[in-house]
Amino acid sequence: MTNEHYLVVSYFAAAGAGVVAAVAVALVLRKPLRKALTACVAPLAPIVRRSLPVWLVLAVLLGFLSVTYFDCGHDSYEKIVADREHLVSKTCEQGSAMSLYVAVGLVLFSLVVGLCVFAHARRRRQ
Repeated sequence: MTNEHYLVVSYFAAAGAGVVAAVAVALVLRKPLRKALTACVAPLAPIVRRSLPVWLVLAVLLGFLSVTYFDCGHDSYEKIVADREHLVSKTCEQGSAMSLYVAVGLVLFSLVVGLCVFAHARRRRQ
């Protein structure tokens, strides 16, 4: 496999693997999220529940696109394609960035869910 083919294949494989991982995380969290949002306001709970997969896929894509192949030693396409080690390291960096963005996305999403539950509990006390 040439370096150019490796670049194309690894680029799309990394993006695909990230999206599949995000959907898998959303599927795993589907039931606990449903339980957490049972007490929330009726129109808000389904919207929050349905937005989790979209939220995670967007986080993966943001992490994926945050990695650039250009750096000090590789300022042209020809130099990037010529260095296989650079291509492999950037693919690994994309995986790390996607994982980090999903983790941050989950933390932010859990804050949204927590605010929904807190708002419902506060309204219930009044």
